[in-house]
Amino acid sequence: MMRRLVPLLAVVLALPLVASCKGSTAAESGSPLAMINLNARTKAGGYTTAPSVNFYRAGSFVLSSAASATDTCQIAPYPLTNYNTASVIGGGSGVVTTIKTALDTLKRATTVDGTYSGRVAGLAFTPGDTVTFSILGELSGFPTSTVFGKTAEAFTMSAVNPPAAGQALTLTWAPVASGAAMIVSLIFNDGTGVPTVANSQILCDFVDDGAGTVPAALAAQWAAGNITARSTRFQRLRTVVTRGSDATSFINIRSTFEIPTPTSP
Repeated sequence: MMRRLVPLLAVVLALPLVASCKGSTAAESGSPLAMINLNARTKAGGYTTAPSVNFYRAGSFVLSSAASATDTCQIAPYPLTNYNTASVIGGGSGVVTTIKTALDTLKRATTVDGTYSGRVAGLAFTPGDTVTFSILGELSGFPTSTVFGKTAEAFTMSAVNPPAAGQALTLTWAPVASGAAMIVSLIFNDGTGVPTVANSQILCDFVDDGAGTVPAALAAQWAAGNITARSTRFQRLRTVVTRGSDATSFINIRSTFEIPTPTSP
Protein backbone atom coordinates (compact mmCIF):
# COMPACT_ATOMS: atom_id res chain seq x y z
CA MET A 1 0.00 0.00 0.00
CA MET A 2 1.11 3.56 -0.58
CA ARG A 3 -0.19 7.09 -0.12
CA ARG A 4 0.11 9.53 -3.00
CA LEU A 5 -0.42 13.26 -2.66
CA VAL A 6 -3.13 14.55 -4.97
CA PRO A 7 -2.14 17.85 -6.66
CA LEU A 8 -3.51 21.12 -5.32
CA LEU A 9 -6.99 21.96 -6.64
CA ALA A 10 -7.42 18.60 -8.32
CA VAL A 11 -9.41 17.26 -5.37
CA VAL A 12 -12.05 19.98 -5.22
CA LEU A 13 -14.38 18.43 -7.77
CA ALA A 14 -14.84 14.86 -6.65
CA LEU A 15 -16.82 11.95 -8.02
CA PRO A 16 -16.69 9.10 -5.46
CA LEU A 17 -16.87 5.60 -6.89
CA VAL A 18 -16.98 2.26 -5.12
CA ALA A 19 -15.90 -0.77 -7.11
CA SER A 20 -15.86 -4.44 -6.22
CA CYS A 21 -14.23 -7.46 -7.73
CA LYS A 22 -16.00 -10.63 -6.60
CA GLY A 23 -13.99 -13.78 -6.31
CA SER A 24 -10.60 -12.04 -6.20
CA THR A 25 -7.92 -12.61 -3.60
CA ALA A 26 -7.00 -9.92 -1.07
CA ALA A 27 -3.88 -9.03 -3.08
CA GLU A 28 -5.96 -8.61 -6.24
CA SER A 29 -9.06 -6.97 -4.75
CA GLY A 30 -10.35 -3.70 -6.12
CA SER A 31 -10.45 -2.12 -9.54
CA PRO A 32 -7.54 -0.92 -11.70
CA LEU A 33 -7.41 2.88 -11.88
CA ALA A 34 -5.43 5.13 -14.26
CA MET A 35 -4.92 8.74 -13.10
CA ILE A 36 -3.70 10.98 -15.94
CA ASN A 37 -2.59 14.56 -15.26
CA LEU A 38 -1.44 17.27 -17.66
CA ASN A 39 -1.11 21.03 -17.36
CA ALA A 40 -0.12 23.82 -19.72
CA ARG A 41 3.28 25.54 -19.45
CA THR A 42 4.49 28.60 -21.36
CA LYS A 43 7.46 28.37 -23.72
CA ALA A 44 8.68 30.79 -26.42
CA GLY A 45 5.27 32.31 -27.07
CA GLY A 46 3.55 28.93 -27.07
CA TYR A 47 2.75 26.10 -24.70
CA THR A 48 3.97 22.64 -23.77
CA THR A 49 2.59 19.91 -21.57
CA ALA A 50 4.31 16.96 -19.87
CA PRO A 51 1.63 14.38 -18.98
CA SER A 52 2.07 11.90 -16.15
CA VAL A 53 0.15 8.71 -15.41
CA ASN A 54 -0.20 6.67 -12.24
CA PHE A 55 -1.84 3.27 -11.96
CA TYR A 56 -3.48 1.91 -8.82
CA ARG A 57 -5.77 -0.82 -7.61
CA ALA A 58 -8.41 0.16 -5.05
CA GLY A 59 -11.77 -0.93 -3.74
CA SER A 60 -13.04 2.64 -3.43
CA PHE A 61 -11.61 5.90 -4.72
CA VAL A 62 -12.38 9.50 -5.64
CA LEU A 63 -12.11 10.81 -9.20
CA SER A 64 -12.05 14.44 -10.38
CA SER A 65 -15.02 15.58 -12.45
CA ALA A 66 -15.44 19.11 -13.84
CA ALA A 67 -19.16 18.37 -14.09
CA SER A 68 -19.30 18.39 -10.27
CA ALA A 69 -18.73 22.17 -9.97
CA THR A 70 -20.97 23.60 -7.27
CA ASP A 71 -20.48 27.40 -7.53
CA THR A 72 -19.45 27.49 -3.87
CA CYS A 73 -16.41 28.55 -1.82
CA GLN A 74 -14.84 27.26 1.37
CA ILE A 75 -11.90 27.90 3.66
CA ALA A 76 -9.12 25.34 3.27
CA PRO A 77 -5.51 24.94 4.40
CA TYR A 78 -2.71 26.13 2.14
CA PRO A 79 -1.13 24.20 0.67
CA LEU A 80 -3.99 21.78 0.28
CA THR A 81 -3.14 18.16 0.98
CA ASN A 82 -5.25 15.13 0.30
CA TYR A 83 -4.26 11.49 0.14
CA ASN A 84 -5.52 8.57 -1.88
CA THR A 85 -4.53 5.23 -0.41
CA ALA A 86 -4.18 2.44 -2.95
CA SER A 87 -1.86 -0.28 -4.22
CA VAL A 88 0.46 0.75 -7.05
CA ILE A 89 0.18 -1.38 -10.20
CA GLY A 90 1.71 -1.17 -13.67
CA GLY A 91 0.31 -0.06 -16.99
CA GLY A 92 2.66 -2.04 -19.18
CA SER A 93 5.83 -1.00 -20.98
CA GLY A 94 4.59 2.50 -21.69
CA VAL A 95 1.78 4.96 -22.36
CA VAL A 96 1.86 6.40 -25.87
CA THR A 97 0.72 10.04 -25.83
CA THR A 98 -0.33 11.87 -28.99
CA ILE A 99 -1.35 15.51 -29.52
CA LYS A 100 -1.86 16.24 -33.23
CA THR A 101 1.45 15.10 -34.80
CA ALA A 102 3.46 15.26 -31.54
CA LEU A 103 4.11 11.91 -29.87
CA ASP A 104 5.87 10.72 -26.73
CA THR A 105 5.98 7.39 -24.90
CA LEU A 106 5.70 7.74 -21.14
CA LYS A 107 7.85 5.27 -19.20
CA ARG A 108 7.54 4.00 -15.64
CA ALA A 109 9.89 5.49 -13.05
CA THR A 110 11.72 3.34 -10.52
CA THR A 111 10.30 5.43 -7.67
CA VAL A 112 7.84 3.90 -5.21
CA ASP A 113 4.80 5.50 -6.88
CA GLY A 114 5.78 4.15 -10.33
CA THR A 115 4.83 7.35 -12.17
CA TYR A 116 4.86 7.14 -15.97
CA SER A 117 6.37 10.27 -17.55
CA GLY A 118 8.06 11.34 -20.76
CA ARG A 119 10.44 14.01 -21.98
CA VAL A 120 11.04 16.82 -19.50
CA ALA A 121 10.55 19.32 -22.31
CA GLY A 122 7.12 17.83 -22.92
CA LEU A 123 4.99 18.12 -26.05
CA ALA A 124 4.23 21.38 -27.85
CA PHE A 125 0.49 21.94 -28.13
CA THR A 126 -2.29 24.50 -28.24
CA PRO A 127 -4.49 24.43 -25.13
CA GLY A 128 -7.83 23.03 -26.27
CA ASP A 129 -6.23 20.36 -28.48
CA THR A 130 -7.36 16.76 -28.14
CA VAL A 131 -4.89 14.39 -26.50
CA THR A 132 -4.89 10.60 -26.88
CA PHE A 133 -3.38 8.12 -24.41
CA SER A 134 -2.73 4.52 -25.46
CA ILE A 135 -2.00 2.39 -22.38
CA LEU A 136 -0.02 -0.66 -23.48
CA GLY A 137 -1.23 -2.57 -20.44
CA GLU A 138 -0.14 -5.62 -18.48
CA LEU A 139 -1.91 -8.76 -17.34
CA SER A 140 -1.42 -8.22 -13.60
CA GLY A 141 -2.02 -4.45 -13.75
CA PHE A 142 -4.04 -2.05 -15.88
CA PRO A 143 -5.50 -3.51 -19.10
CA THR A 144 -4.58 -2.31 -22.59
CA SER A 145 -6.80 0.74 -23.20
CA THR A 146 -7.06 3.91 -25.27
CA VAL A 147 -8.65 7.14 -24.09
CA PHE A 148 -8.80 10.68 -25.44
CA GLY A 149 -9.99 14.04 -24.18
CA LYS A 150 -9.96 17.77 -24.77
CA THR A 151 -7.23 19.74 -22.99
CA ALA A 152 -8.14 22.82 -20.94
CA GLU A 153 -8.20 26.01 -23.00
CA ALA A 154 -6.22 29.17 -22.29
CA PHE A 155 -8.16 32.12 -20.85
CA THR A 156 -7.86 35.65 -19.57
CA MET A 157 -9.20 36.99 -16.29
CA SER A 158 -10.03 40.36 -14.80
CA ALA A 159 -7.86 41.85 -12.07
CA VAL A 160 -8.71 40.66 -8.56
CA ASN A 161 -8.73 43.33 -5.84
CA PRO A 162 -10.05 43.24 -2.27
CA PRO A 163 -13.69 44.37 -2.19
CA ALA A 164 -15.08 47.18 -0.09
CA ALA A 165 -15.95 46.24 3.50
CA GLY A 166 -19.05 44.07 3.67
CA GLN A 167 -19.13 43.42 -0.08
CA ALA A 168 -18.90 40.16 -1.95
CA LEU A 169 -16.04 39.66 -4.41
CA THR A 170 -17.10 39.14 -8.02
CA LEU A 171 -14.61 37.29 -10.22
CA THR A 172 -14.76 37.32 -14.01
CA TRP A 173 -12.87 35.53 -16.78
CA ALA A 174 -13.27 34.54 -20.43
CA PRO A 175 -15.56 31.47 -20.41
CA VAL A 176 -15.62 28.45 -22.72
CA ALA A 177 -18.29 26.08 -23.94
CA SER A 178 -19.80 23.69 -21.43
CA GLY A 179 -17.80 20.89 -19.89
CA ALA A 180 -15.18 22.79 -17.91
CA ALA A 181 -14.90 24.13 -14.37
CA MET A 182 -12.98 27.10 -12.96
CA ILE A 183 -11.17 26.50 -9.69
CA VAL A 184 -10.16 29.69 -7.86
CA SER A 185 -7.81 29.90 -4.90
CA LEU A 186 -7.49 33.13 -2.91
CA ILE A 187 -4.35 32.54 -0.86
CA PHE A 188 -3.53 34.42 2.35
CA ASN A 189 -2.19 34.29 5.89
CA ASP A 190 -4.96 33.77 8.46
CA GLY A 191 -3.19 35.67 11.22
CA THR A 192 -1.29 32.70 12.62
CA GLY A 193 2.32 31.69 12.17
CA VAL A 194 4.66 33.94 10.18
CA PRO A 195 2.52 36.84 8.85
CA THR A 196 4.23 36.90 5.45
CA VAL A 197 3.81 33.15 4.86
CA ALA A 198 0.54 31.95 3.32
CA ASN A 199 -1.20 29.21 5.29
CA SER A 200 -4.84 29.42 4.27
CA GLN A 201 -6.99 29.85 1.17
CA ILE A 202 -10.52 30.44 0.01
CA LEU A 203 -11.12 27.63 -2.45
CA CYS A 204 -13.96 27.99 -4.94
CA ASP A 205 -15.24 25.67 -7.66
CA PHE A 206 -17.30 27.47 -10.28
CA VAL A 207 -19.11 26.36 -13.39
CA ASP A 208 -16.97 27.78 -16.22
CA ASP A 209 -19.50 30.39 -17.38
CA GLY A 210 -17.28 33.47 -16.96
CA ALA A 211 -18.24 34.68 -13.49
CA GLY A 212 -18.26 33.62 -9.87
CA THR A 213 -18.93 35.27 -6.53
CA VAL A 214 -16.99 34.89 -3.29
CA PRO A 215 -19.30 35.62 -0.30
CA ALA A 216 -18.52 38.80 1.63
CA ALA A 217 -17.55 36.99 4.86
CA LEU A 218 -14.94 34.89 3.06
CA ALA A 219 -13.68 37.74 0.87
CA ALA A 220 -13.09 39.81 4.01
CA GLN A 221 -10.74 37.18 5.40
CA TRP A 222 -8.63 37.26 2.23
CA ALA A 223 -8.64 41.06 2.15
CA ALA A 224 -7.49 41.23 5.78
CA GLY A 225 -4.48 39.02 5.19
CA ASN A 226 -0.94 40.38 5.01
CA ILE A 227 -0.50 41.75 1.49
CA THR A 228 2.86 39.98 1.13
CA ALA A 229 1.21 36.58 1.62
CA ARG A 230 -1.88 37.36 -0.45
CA SER A 231 -2.20 35.95 -3.98
CA THR A 232 -4.65 34.34 -6.40
CA ARG A 233 -4.69 31.29 -8.61
CA PHE A 234 -7.22 30.54 -11.34
CA GLN A 235 -7.32 27.07 -12.86
CA ARG A 236 -9.50 25.87 -15.73
CA LEU A 237 -10.19 22.16 -15.36
CA ARG A 238 -11.33 19.66 -17.97
CA THR A 239 -11.80 16.04 -17.04
CA VAL A 240 -12.62 12.66 -18.52
CA VAL A 241 -14.02 9.87 -16.37
CA THR A 242 -14.49 6.61 -18.26
CA ARG A 243 -14.04 2.86 -18.14
CA GLY A 244 -10.93 1.11 -19.36
CA SER A 245 -11.16 -1.77 -21.83
CA ASP A 246 -12.77 -4.09 -19.28
CA ALA A 247 -15.73 -3.75 -16.94
CA THR A 248 -13.74 -3.11 -13.76
CA SER A 249 -11.08 -0.53 -14.75
CA PHE A 250 -11.44 3.27 -14.63
CA ILE A 251 -9.56 6.15 -16.28
CA ASN A 252 -9.54 9.75 -15.01
CA ILE A 253 -7.93 12.48 -17.16
CA ARG A 254 -7.36 15.88 -15.47
CA SER A 255 -6.22 18.66 -17.80
CA THR A 256 -5.59 22.17 -16.45
CA PHE A 257 -4.65 25.64 -17.61
CA GLU A 258 -3.83 27.99 -14.77
CA ILE A 259 -2.97 31.62 -14.15
CA PRO A 260 -0.19 32.28 -13.19
CA THR A 261 0.97 29.81 -15.84
CA PRO A 262 4.12 27.81 -15.04
CA THR A 263 7.15 28.04 -17.32
CA SER A 264 8.26 25.06 -19.35
CA PRO A 265 11.83 23.69 -19.02
